[in-house]
This record gives sequence, C-alpha cells and structure tokens, in this order.
Amino acid sequence: MRKAFLLIPVFLLGIAAHSFPQDSSVNVYIIKTKYCDIIYGDKKDLGDFLWRLSGKRFELAQDMDLAKTCVDRIVERVEDVLDMKPLSFHVKIQILPDYESGSIAVYSHDDKTITVYSDRITDGILSHEMAHAIICNYFIHPPPPKMQEILSQYVDKHLWDDY
Repeated sequence: MRKAFLLIPVFLLGIAAHSFPQDSSVNVYIIKTKYCDIIYGDKKDLGDFLWRLSGKRFELAQDMDLAKTCVDRIVERVEDVLDMKPLSFHVKIQILPDYESGSIAVYSHDDKTITVYSDRITDGILSHEMAHAIICNYFIHPPPPKMQEILSQYVDKHLWDDY
C-alpha cells in the first residue's frame, strides 16, 4: 500500500510563512517529519533542496519517507555531535527559491525557523543552522551568539567523522 505524504496549504494550519508572498495565488505547503515542518512553495524547490542534501533526486510521491529520513538524519547527527538532545525538539525549515543576496541560511530562535535557499543549501549548511536551533532549544536561556557559532562550526567540522 502506497503511503500518502502530507502536503498542507499553510493557510489551513494558520501558520504564517513570513518570507513567502502574501498573494493568495501562491501555494505554500508543509511536509512534516519527526523533527521538522518543511515549508515550501514549489515542488521544484523542495526537489532541489532534497537533491542538494542527499545527492539523490526523489520521486516525491514514492520516496517521501526517504526524503523525510534525509532531513531527520541530519537533525539526529547534529544532536549526536553536540551531545545535546532537547526535549520535544521541533523546528520549521522554510525553503525559498533562488538566492540573490544576504545570508545563505539563517536560524531565527524567535519563530524557531531555519530559512534556506533551494539553490544554495548543503548538508553542511543545514547542519550548521540546525546546530543553532538545537543549542538554543537545549538550554533554558540560549548561550551568547559567539558561543553558538563556535559550537555550530564544531558541527561543521565533525558532521560525518564517523562515516
């Protein structure tokens, strides 16, 4: 039996995707994983995001469980490298198309969202931002930005050391 995957227009969930246009003709969807809500507006952007993380092109209808595993595996690997496992950890990943300028990726602790560009993301970039999210959610009061950056760079260096 084929499993259906979850594509939910954001307006049905009452979630505001702040970087997407507020034009009602633009669809915004969410895929839920164990640790993340992946928010995107176009299947191509989602496909590019997953390809750049895994090196594999997914047939979304058939391979959604593999795609979810790809993202959750990065979360679990970052938790292992940091030896931090925040209780009830959950973060949003907002995928935007076509980087133009500014930061390639950023984590906002205020809305617990990692914003990335589908044409620039890598497993290293996502793991770096995921480290910020995990660090901020592990401690009652997030450490200073400089300390977060040092720990996130540690993750960059040691992400796949065991492989």
